[in-house]
Amino acid sequence: MIPSAHKISLDRDFEKIFKTGRSIYGRFLGFKILKNNLDYSRFSIILGKKIKKSAVARHLLKRKIFNIISKERIKLPFSIDCVIIVLPSAKECPKPEELEVEIKEMLVKIVK
Repeated sequence: MIPSAHKISLDRDFEKIFKTGRSIYGRFLGFKILKNNLDYSRFSIILGKKIKKSAVARHLLKRKIFNIISKERIKLPFSIDCVIIVLPSAKECPKPEELEVEIKEMLVKIVK
């Protein structure tokens, strides 16, 4: 898991990312990205009730995504603030491996 210091939690940080950050969208996920001046990257996930009705199922999906991010964030050459938006098409995603592939592809696009 990602330490709580590496998660975005303040409303002003979310507003700043959504106003000035760039967007990248895939099949299941959308990324809003903004470079930060910290020594580490920070991440957050937005997951609505349209994706999963059960809070337990939503939390499980968030944990899966955070586990993938925790492995891949080390490969980033610079620090970013990133909000991951889980799209409604994610409920059609049958395997977590597909999410992992998409996250890796998105992180490669971020670096470019």
